[in-house]
Amino acid sequence: MLIGCACLLIAAGFMSEVPPTLSARLDCTNETAGVFTQTKTMPGGQTFVSRGTFRIRPGRDFEWAVHDPFESCFLTSQDRYVYTNEDERVERELKDLPYFSRLGAVAAGDYSMFFDAFDALYKEEGGRFYVKAKPKVRELKAVLRQVEAEGGDGDFSLVATFPDGTTFKIDIQEDDE
Repeated sequence: MLIGCACLLIAAGFMSEVPPTLSARLDCTNETAGVFTQTKTMPGGQTFVSRGTFRIRPGRDFEWAVHDPFESCFLTSQDRYVYTNEDERVERELKDLPYFSRLGAVAAGDYSMFFDAFDALYKEEGGRFYVKAKPKVRELKAVLRQVEAEGGDGDFSLVATFPDGTTFKIDIQEDDE
């Protein structure tokens, strides 16, 4: 199936703008919440899995809370973020983060930064979308091999593959409303 999806993506051609289906998902203005599973797989096959919940309130805040195997929480408002776990609490102004100024355009629906940095293929089939993106900027190529995303109604999966073969996968399932 993965090979079939890859062939469909290749046949579809490179993206130059965000397709309407994906744009509707990215530009959502309604509150969204659900559960996630993060899986990091090392080149030797060793895996690390964590699970938790998320909540997005557009224009207000975003919360990513890990519950298993240990508690931690990343919460960001429009101007600051707070990260907590059992040992520490870190709070910073968003404006002080490197490259934060570039994210303002993304929040406003301008995804040109993505197309400047990646060659991306896109396909929709059977009510699902598929994206495969490879960095075209030297600085990104040094730290990232590719990113793949797949989603449908209420679910989303993102896989980042790094040059050493390590993968980081996030599976998201939105709550039914």
